[in-house]
Amino acid sequence: MSEESWNEEHFTTKENHFDDVPSSTAIDNILRLNQTNIMNLTLMADTKANIMITVSSIVFSVTLSNMDNEVLIWPLTFLGVFSMIALIFAIIVILPKTGYPKTHDRDIDRNSPFYNPLFFGHFAHIPLDEFKSEYAKRLEKDSRTYDAVVGNIYGLGRVLATNKFKYLKLSYTSFLMGLISAVSVFTMGHFDINIFSITETISNELTFTWEGVKVLLCKLSERC
Repeated sequence: MSEESWNEEHFTTKENHFDDVPSSTAIDNILRLNQTNIMNLTLMADTKANIMITVSSIVFSVTLSNMDNEVLIWPLTFLGVFSMIALIFAIIVILPKTGYPKTHDRDIDRNSPFYNPLFFGHFAHIPLDEFKSEYAKRLEKDSRTYDAVVGNIYGLGRVLATNKFKYLKLSYTSFLMGLISAVSVFTMGHFDINIFSITETISNELTFTWEGVKVLLCKLSERC
């Protein structure tokens, strides 16, 4: 979307990519289906975030109430820390996004490519008459209506991809890392596994194997 997408000049030039698009029921159905799918994905992301908020809050509370257990203190510490991280990311997912593009004077930037007068977070900062005028311009022609709808779809999809699903993935990944870390620490402590001893053993075995490979290569090349 160009920087003049919502400018006054945009409606009197060929900048509108939908001027040559004929109006039809098929186009209306595609736009409606696309926007409906994005809204459904948004609701799904919010639902998953709410689930993670509930689960991580319960897990974090349980870990705090059992920190006096000497056997489970380290597994619970890992689980509690990662649960808190997951909780924070999940809360970010459902935080309302009402920001708007601003000028240097902190006024709404009507020339921004992300300015959308059909979005409540933007038109709340413009006068009522200007909002009606902007709306009327987009209803004058089907091409302008298509441009407005597609711009709105782009805005919703941008928030969904760069914000909601991004932090939702981080939230679930953090919670999964907490579970894996807790189980790993508990297993090593329960079976008295010395990780440094294991690492040293593996390193020695790899060194021995590499020395044998070098000797074998040397003999095959007949340079020994």
